Amino acid sequence: MMGSLRKAFMVKKLAMTVVGTVLLSTLLAAGAWAADAGVKHTAEADSLNKLQLFQGTDRGYELEQTLTRAQGATMLLRLFGWETAAANAQGLSSPFTDVPATHWAAKSVGFAFSKTLVHGVTNESFAPDASITGEQFLALTLRALGYAEAEPLTASGLAATSGLLSASEAQLIAQGAVFRRDEMVAVAYRAIQTKLKDSTRTLLQKLVEDDKAVSVSAAVASGLYKVPSSDPMDQIEDAIRDALK
Repeated sequence: MMGSLRKAFMVKKLAMTVVGTVLLSTLLAAGAWAADAGVKHTAEADSLNKLQLFQGTDRGYELEQTLTRAQGATMLLRLFGWETAAANAQGLSSPFTDVPATHWAAKSVGFAFSKTLVHGVTNESFAPDASITGEQFLALTLRALGYAEAEPLTASGLAATSGLLSASEAQLIAQGAVFRRDEMVAVAYRAIQTKLKDSTRTLLQKLVEDDKAVSVSAAVASGLYKVPSSDPMDQIEDAIRDALK
């Protein structure tokens, strides 16, 4: 009888330990994305910087700073390799009265609007200096990945189903009181590893192979990209590996 009680006690203790470990892991993961947890994504910022997809200011990355809607649109174009195209676009202007041709982000906002990546807060206003929310940036990122249906209210769910973020990470981003450059970098870093909608290729593969926005050497050095093999067997193995992910 005592042996059975001791065994039951040990099983219960083990179960409590497992639950505690899982809970702790969940809390730690959440802390890595929470806006009040301090700067967490310097390594990701370094990787994006080496890929020329993220730049700091003369004061560094400033990951603790919040983003405006104009800055969010500009960062999105850089991340998706459209920054040069936007800068060189001729006859392109912003359709919003609060983003006139003299505004520093006029071409970025105009280009992003022409690609249906950004929407205004009204038909006439973009609110370029208002803080961008996590929900809004997730929606922008998802639209650029091919999910034209993405809207701020549904962005967290779509971020999870698309593979951009886990459900808990997406919820933390969407519900965060503030959205900083630190969280933006985390989303951007995940985005380049995410497959485009209805495609077998990731954003980074497109940036390297189609857009030539990222050099092959920089992509390989990041550890996030492998040069495609011409061997059919290697291609089959890669396809199977991708299917099993």
